Amino acid sequence: MKAKRSGRTSPSIHDKPVPRLPHERDESSDSQISEEVQPIIQQAHDDVMAGRVDTDRGVPMEKAYQRQKEPAAPIPRKSKRA
Repeated sequence: MKAKRSGRTSPSIHDKPVPRLPHERDESSDSQISEEVQPIIQQAHDDVMAGRVDTDRGVPMEKAYQRQKEPAAPIPRKSKRA
């Protein structure tokens, strides 16, 4: 019978415990228990509640990038008439 798992990520190398990597700390179930609100999360909440909007330039920059990737309209050539 297997032992009950605690939900805590416990990495090991050669059966010796090693410190958890950032993603192992963030995604582990034991990291979700804290009652303390992280300051950056509180700031995001306060901004949304105050009606502030995101000023990230990602969307406009992506549109500009996609326009640059579009093929250019052909330039009409002048015909050579002798």
